[in-house]
Amino acid sequence: MPFLDSLDIANRAIQHTGGTHIAAVTEDSKNNFETAFAYDKVRRAELRRNVWRFSIRKAVLRPVDTSTMLIVPAAYDATKTYLPGAIVTDTNGQLWTSNEPDNINNTPGDTDIWDMYFGPLTVSLYSSTTSYSSGELVYKPGTVAGSYAVYLSLQNGNSDVPSTATAYDSTVTYGRNQVVSSGGSQWRSLIEVNLGITPADGPLAFDIGATYAAAATVTGSDHFIYSSVGSGNIGHDPVTDGGVHWTNTNVANAWSRTPTIAVSSIKWRVLDATIKAIPIIYPIGSGPSSEGTTRNAFRLPSGFLREAGQSPKAGSNSRMGAPSGLAYNDWEFEGNFIVSQQTDPIIFRFVADVTKVSAFDDMFCEGLACRIATAICEPLTQSGSKLQTIASAYKLFMGEARTVNAIEVGSEELPVDDYIACRG
Repeated sequence: MPFLDSLDIANRAIQHTGGTHIAAVTEDSKNNFETAFAYDKVRRAELRRNVWRFSIRKAVLRPVDTSTMLIVPAAYDATKTYLPGAIVTDTNGQLWTSNEPDNINNTPGDTDIWDMYFGPLTVSLYSSTTSYSSGELVYKPGTVAGSYAVYLSLQNGNSDVPSTATAYDSTVTYGRNQVVSSGGSQWRSLIEVNLGITPADGPLAFDIGATYAAAATVTGSDHFIYSSVGSGNIGHDPVTDGGVHWTNTNVANAWSRTPTIAVSSIKWRVLDATIKAIPIIYPIGSGPSSEGTTRNAFRLPSGFLREAGQSPKAGSNSRMGAPSGLAYNDWEFEGNFIVSQQTDPIIFRFVADVTKVSAFDDMFCEGLACRIATAICEPLTQSGSKLQTIASAYKLFMGEARTVNAIEVGSEELPVDDYIACRG
């Protein structure tokens, strides 16, 4: 079995010390206490120590201006249906984003249906002259004084007005959970390949405990509409019935207008979030982007741990002895900001605070288990020889991780060719 959760990594650490496996995360044992105390601390340190490929993310950062705000996502609500791209806050203040459609009653952190949010924390005032990238956040004032809505861009090169609905088009193939406007309502697609089906309310989902009359219609779990063959029809799932009690009409129930969806372009997702002013005293020599005589400040993204190489593949066309042509960037990291003369958005490549074990590289899991084992070896075993053995195993795993490129060692191009550098 692969590494599936933190308990797998903890038990691998215990295995290195020669101890007894932990049966459950709630187990009342010294083994569980020591590994639980060390786990997240060591995990974050290991992510910062190396640029692991699985932890690399990108986010578009725009310079902070006088109208720039911080996003404040709403708390997770188990009764709400979340669409892909939705952002919520858990009880610990951690931000999560939904990565699947029809997401309801799935607690963030307990399921792969949610990913930690590693996008921008700043929200820009929408500009009709700007083209936005996927994942960017904007806010737009509403028609009522003091009202506004927060939007997430779902596409690159997005120049749609966020608050303008996308009208249904019978010639367009829509994907699951894409939203269109028809008949004065916003509709979300329920199926993956939705072509030529006009938005309309379909029959309710099949209820195995209900009794259906002849010709009654229901929606099966496959989203097709079924008609009851006879009366007194109870307990027969239309999808698996084989046509005995139900007839497949071969018409898909393709659209739903519940839960109520706010009006927006198909290229934007309306977020359940508020915004607040950035409590910033600009670093010395920088200011809002509208101030042309100062440098600009860019807020670091959510989950940032360290910078990754910004041009890891550069240098393939450099001629021997010639300057590489790769310009220095002038970024200075100060607190939660990058300070730079740059005025354009930064497509920022960074190491993120990834917690989902199923996303970890196996070599990282092995290395993390060894690092945890070194932390817990003394309190659990008081054996110096075991500690040395575990430390040697850690070095072995880290070396092998670099060999197989699980850790990015980079080939970032130098501003001066190696030939010139060594001749000088």
